[in-house]
Amino acid sequence: MSRFTSQQKQAFLSLARRYSPAVYEVIKQGDPQEISVSSQDEAIVLDDFADKVCALVVRDHPDYAGRDEDINADAELVVKMVASVLAEYGFER
Repeated sequence: MSRFTSQQKQAFLSLARRYSPAVYEVIKQGDPQEISVSSQDEAIVLDDFADKVCALVVRDHPDYAGRDEDINADAELVVKMVASVLAEYGFER
């Protein structure tokens, strides 16, 4: 289990809700400050999402230095959070 702030988890949940129901189901588990994976399948779902989220956000919100700056920063944060969770879990692809 990886610990984050509630705001970080909420940012992750927001992007997952928008872009991946499967990731949302994994992330919504646990308390408001934790993210964990309980299987390799869940780890793969998160890893795949990390690969795609920045591209999806840039596609939908291309003004990364202007009005879309916050959502783009959230996407970058999510990628870092996924890397942290997967490292703690010991997942390697």
